[in-house]
Amino acid sequence: MTPKLFHGANLLLTPLAGLTEACRMLADGNMFISFAPPRNFSERIENAAEFYENIPALPSMDESLYPQVCGCPGYAGVRQRAPAGFWCSLLGPEGYLNCTPDQAAELSGLGLRETLAFIENLKNHVEPPGLFASGLAESLTIQLRRAGLEGSAAWFLITEGRDALADEKLAEWRVSRGVGESVVDEAMRVLRALDPAPGRNFSQPRYIAADVEFSVCGGEVEPRLITGNLPSLEAHFAEFGLARGEAPSERWMRGEWSVARRALKLLGLRCRTVMRLSLYIASKQREKILDMSLPPKPMTYAEAGAALSLHASTLHRCAKNTYCMINGRCFQMSAFFSRASAADRKMSVSELRARVAELRAAGMTNRAIGKLLGVPERTAAYHALKSGTSRRR
Repeated sequence: MTPKLFHGANLLLTPLAGLTEACRMLADGNMFISFAPPRNFSERIENAAEFYENIPALPSMDESLYPQVCGCPGYAGVRQRAPAGFWCSLLGPEGYLNCTPDQAAELSGLGLRETLAFIENLKNHVEPPGLFASGLAESLTIQLRRAGLEGSAAWFLITEGRDALADEKLAEWRVSRGVGESVVDEAMRVLRALDPAPGRNFSQPRYIAADVEFSVCGGEVEPRLITGNLPSLEAHFAEFGLARGEAPSERWMRGEWSVARRALKLLGLRCRTVMRLSLYIASKQREKILDMSLPPKPMTYAEAGAALSLHASTLHRCAKNTYCMINGRCFQMSAFFSRASAADRKMSVSELRARVAELRAAGMTNRAIGKLLGVPERTAAYHALKSGTSRRR
């Protein structure tokens, strides 16, 4: 990797789901090439122990709110001009309105009074409480009101003492209002228990796509690039009278030609590096690929980076953002990496922990496991604790 190419090597660290947009930014409206999204995406990822990324099981905001909006009082009167999906689109990531009521009325085609009335209904109806507020203070008051705490000390503090809270002058405000310190402390305890961003209770949309498939045939493992998941490249050379492989001779075309070449070179660099990593994994972790329930053999990022002429940190970030397909299931490439155990350099930390957990489940003590595996008792006890099997000594 030359220094000239290195500044664009972020494609190697870009998840496949965002690769099309990254390539479009590199091409920057180039007249010779353009990129389109791939047709095929794999959205299923397998989770096992601590090796694979956990995908949140929470529903998305739209999935959860759509039926609630449909059941909200007053929806029948607005649904023809502003269906449920419209109201869901008004929320930002925190669950607050991402526009003013005037803008919402203009977008929906409803009158301002009708828009305000239905937003108020949504505030009183949808779960979790606090959604559709204009900001943090209103979201907290909605939560207090729906909890039956309207008029409480916490309500008084957030409605009348809001400026003092923001300016960190709560003590002066308390004295000026003649409120006891214990009352303010209790009000603060109630406020801290509220949700400052109710929209965060929903999962954010995230798409997983595999770069590589490990094909298993007759006990042999062979990686292949899943070209169907790569951005689709469209070339427009013929529109400018250029034959296949012909470089432009016109001076005004040369800048565009250089940009196109660079974008293609960086995309090719990513594909080449991912394939080299996959071939290395196939040679070192054949047993795990054949049976993904097994822990990986010792293989560090530093070791792989030295073999592939990449920095260990670059390889680590690449493996965290890259996925592979094995027998129709998607796995994070980082699942194949584990440092060697200090107690036994031929065994990875993952292998040792899995073996300790297995023996603990069979009823063996840490001392007996240490003797059997040739590791100190404290090492066996540590991995038993990490694997959640440390009930017996």
